Amino acid sequence: MRRAPALATLMLTMALTVGGCDASTRPASGFVPSPAGGRSYAAFCGSPPGCPSGGVPAALRRPLYLPHLGTGARCPVSAPGRKVYRIESAALGPGPVYAQSIGPFARKAVMPFVLPSRAVLFGGSAWGGQILKWIGAPSYRGPVLIRGRDLSGGDGLGFGSGKVPLAEIDVPPGGPVNPGGWRLWSGYARLRSPGCYGLQVDGTTFSEVIIFRACLSSPPRRQTGRCKPR
Repeated sequence: MRRAPALATLMLTMALTVGGCDASTRPASGFVPSPAGGRSYAAFCGSPPGCPSGGVPAALRRPLYLPHLGTGARCPVSAPGRKVYRIESAALGPGPVYAQSIGPFARKAVMPFVLPSRAVLFGGSAWGGQILKWIGAPSYRGPVLIRGRDLSGGDGLGFGSGKVPLAEIDVPPGGPVNPGGWRLWSGYARLRSPGCYGLQVDGTTFSEVIIFRACLSSPPRRQTGRCKPR
């Protein structure tokens, strides 16, 4: 994807690593809380010391440039990823912030996600998900705002490992850096059904869009990195 017009190491601890919605992800009541919160650096890096107060500057809250897809429309996934940092695997996006996950994510922009399972991930939640890691190039050390949504207008897209996912990720400026000045951080994309999803990553000097297709893992509650056959 092109950039939109003008405009680090994980602070969250990681436990791991197109059809209809699987009814087994819905609680008995039928009510599913929408992603909420995350509008502060504390949701990303915890409490001081080492975590600044507040959240990203208001200027980063640009309109979402993510497309809306009609029924049956093809998912316009991002171009295949590439290796941008020598000690990390390939990642998606135009940069300077790049996305990583497992399986065919970097090669095909496809994310096999798992359903909630007390034995593996997201136990007690109505939201499944998958690992979603980020790489920040040394050319940009400022704050980062990450948001996303289901491009077909169905289920939402959240972040983090909580029972109710976060609506966004606010990444503070600076932070720990790796050799060469790269920033790395990790977390999860949270979703409930296969489909086409978009991520918008905003910084003070850039805005970028990453689009991927989500499929149910095979089997649905195991972290295999493979898609369940349609």
